[in-house]
Amino acid sequence: MCDRFFPSAGLWTYLAVLALVDLLAMVATGFRLVGYGMVPIAAVSVGAWGLGYLYSVKRPDIRIAALAFATAYLVPFTSVAAILSYVGTSLNRPLLDAQFASADAALGLNWLAVLSFTDAHPAFGMILCTAYFSSMLQMVAVLIILSGTRQVDRLRDFLILFTATGTITILASIVFPAAGAFVFHNPPAELRDVVGQAAGIWHLEHFEALRSGAMRTIKPFAVEGLITFPAFHTALAVITAWAFWRTAYLAMPVLGINIFVIAATVPVGGHYFVDVFAGAAIAAACIAAIKWRPVQHTTLAPDEMGALPALLRAAVKSRSRLSAK
Repeated sequence: MCDRFFPSAGLWTYLAVLALVDLLAMVATGFRLVGYGMVPIAAVSVGAWGLGYLYSVKRPDIRIAALAFATAYLVPFTSVAAILSYVGTSLNRPLLDAQFASADAALGLNWLAVLSFTDAHPAFGMILCTAYFSSMLQMVAVLIILSGTRQVDRLRDFLILFTATGTITILASIVFPAAGAFVFHNPPAELRDVVGQAAGIWHLEHFEALRSGAMRTIKPFAVEGLITFPAFHTALAVITAWAFWRTAYLAMPVLGINIFVIAATVPVGGHYFVDVFAGAAIAAACIAAIKWRPVQHTTLAPDEMGALPALLRAAVKSRSRLSAK
């Protein structure tokens, strides 16, 4: 059956600790939550956990249980992580945009040239935009497809990777803050026709208000992604492609989509090239770490034996008859 502490007791403990850190940090910096955004978030999490418990213990179905437990964990984690990002941004550390732009130039990479190329090829630019904004939908697909195909261990590992890459990129962005390439390079409006006039600066209002001290409230349903370095979009693309790698007929299409996601991170997301390299490196390091940890397997409930190959079922029954003689 699916453990009622799925994805793992360690992840749930980490979520509780991170929530406590958020609370202490908010008290120390004068932040407060406004509205009732956390109420539906908590309700969804508790409801999903209850559904997972029902289909794990009372009416065992590993597919529904894994999907429900994964949702119960992921919904509050994303909210708690966003709060950490907001409080960290308010520390107002010196911006490093100039250093990141210089690093790009030292590597011979021209950010404005990439934006110009994207604007000059509208069809390509629209493909990049579509791919970039597909990341959240892909994450939902990971939960549904991996649980539906009983790849529960793979789903657990994806949630571990999401937690690890999300935490690392948030902490790195607090230590090495940047406003983003669109802010630094300030391209003319005519170069934004394809990617959109707001591309790469969706976060700017909150980002500047947090750094100036003008914003000390957080609405859980109205948070923006504040991370520039390292690029979490890139890390998410890598771990999403990894999650589907063992799924027939989906591995290569998902890989292709996420190559476009990574390519879009510069002209659409407004990241520096070094942001992309750092995000990919973090994802790769976390995947490598996953391979070195002790292997955990989620077992099937007794009435889910139908999911096993017919030959194996026959072997199990045959062995049972021999043991009875």
